[in-house]
Amino acid sequence: MYSPPPYWSYSAGPSRNSIDNSYTFNNKSRARSTGRLNSTSSSNSGSTTNSYNSNINFINNIPTSPILSESFCSSTTDGINSTTLCQELSEDQFDIIDSLDYEDVDDIGLIDRELSHRNRESLVQQLYNAEQDYLEYLNRLIILFMEPLRKDAQQPSSNFIGIKKVTCTEHEIQRLFGNIEEIYDTQREILQSLELRLRIWGPTQIISDIFQGWFKMLFDIYTPYLNNYDNAVTTYERLRNYQLFRKFTDTLHKEPSLKGATLYSLLQLPVRSIYRLSQRIGELSDSTPPLHPDYVGLKMCKQRVLRLVEEIKSKVDDAENVDRVLDLHRRISGIPLTIRKGRRLILETELSRTYSKISETRVYFLFSDFIIFVRPRRQQQNETENVQFQYRGHLNLEQAQIKLMAPQEVSGKENCVGITPYFHGVELVDTVAMMQNPPITHVMQLNSAQEQEEWLENLTIVVNKLNSLASKRQNVHSVSNNSNRRSNSSRRRKEANTIQWALLPNAY
Repeated sequence: MYSPPPYWSYSAGPSRNSIDNSYTFNNKSRARSTGRLNSTSSSNSGSTTNSYNSNINFINNIPTSPILSESFCSSTTDGINSTTLCQELSEDQFDIIDSLDYEDVDDIGLIDRELSHRNRESLVQQLYNAEQDYLEYLNRLIILFMEPLRKDAQQPSSNFIGIKKVTCTEHEIQRLFGNIEEIYDTQREILQSLELRLRIWGPTQIISDIFQGWFKMLFDIYTPYLNNYDNAVTTYERLRNYQLFRKFTDTLHKEPSLKGATLYSLLQLPVRSIYRLSQRIGELSDSTPPLHPDYVGLKMCKQRVLRLVEEIKSKVDDAENVDRVLDLHRRISGIPLTIRKGRRLILETELSRTYSKISETRVYFLFSDFIIFVRPRRQQQNETENVQFQYRGHLNLEQAQIKLMAPQEVSGKENCVGITPYFHGVELVDTVAMMQNPPITHVMQLNSAQEQEEWLENLTIVVNKLNSLASKRQNVHSVSNNSNRRSNSSRRRKEANTIQWALLPNAY
């Protein structure tokens, strides 16, 4: 029975090192077989001896077939005796590669396909690990923070000693955490589907089918959370001023399982969750070759997740703006204002002004309800610059007058915008004090004409929105007062009629 030469199994080994070694040795055998029979008898004998000596260690380790050895040793060639031919026995075995049109492993792209498979498997594993970490943090948010607060709020508010204070109410818990439990349940389903697919993972395995079932589900659960994010941040910041809540959170922040995370950082995690998923799916789609069975499916998933990102982009940007507003409130020392729902950052710029021959740098922040100017204080910490701000003043923009200032109005200065606030300095003012101290026009000298136009446009938009909201509130207040007056008038008429009937003489 014929058995294939041993080097076949050697050249088709599963490891990368085996492939590289077989490729090198086969090329050497081709080089030896090219010029061996064209040489003279004497040179042939010398080259044969050199080839034999150079490869004797390797050849001795290969067990040759007895049938092949006997047949080759019994044959003769012109000018070559049987002993010399037997010495070249192993080299002739390698010449069978050329006669059988054997192709190297690299020629058929096996290495490229293997690398592509490993790359795709690595990306899927990274996606699984990221989703697993995300789910663990959501679980800690619920177990460590949400459930103890809910349990405390549901307990009776009084005991034998007196009224018991709760850390926060059930309404505040709902505003703080939103639908985080629904997000946790959905992310657990996603992780389970990934785990099941990884168990049967292979070179031709598809995964786009489970991706397609995620998109609508993700949109339905993350949209309410993003809509409530402003409530969550403002509620959290307000509760942080409450000593009982601050003590509760500071104690839990030392929990080793949180790894330095805080309640606020955990609440931020779902905001960019879909963005992270979109990046992973895009990388997996780009690394899938066109001939793969899942190529078309992953391209469709990439397009769908990009549409999902566009659908929620405005909400994510708004949530990040809320974080930016809170960060600025914390970095401005001496600010007399508290964070408020609906406040957004519109513009910011750094200006240099001169007061009594002293130059001072100021940073102006335009929010959706006021403008604040601060003095920056830069601090160097661990090769990174940490910028803090010192409060210098603010202007309320409701019913404010915005004006483009001509150079002749401001001592020849260019690119100036004038702001005349109706209220100045504080959010609640005394009307008598305001009449005694009329508002002063605040002049901003901007850095360029383009910046002047941008600030003028945005200031006008903010003032118009504030005036519109104030008008609506006034109308609602007027309708409520009219309704109360009508109700009181009707009640008085009924009382008068009752009295009149009581005073009538009894006809009977």
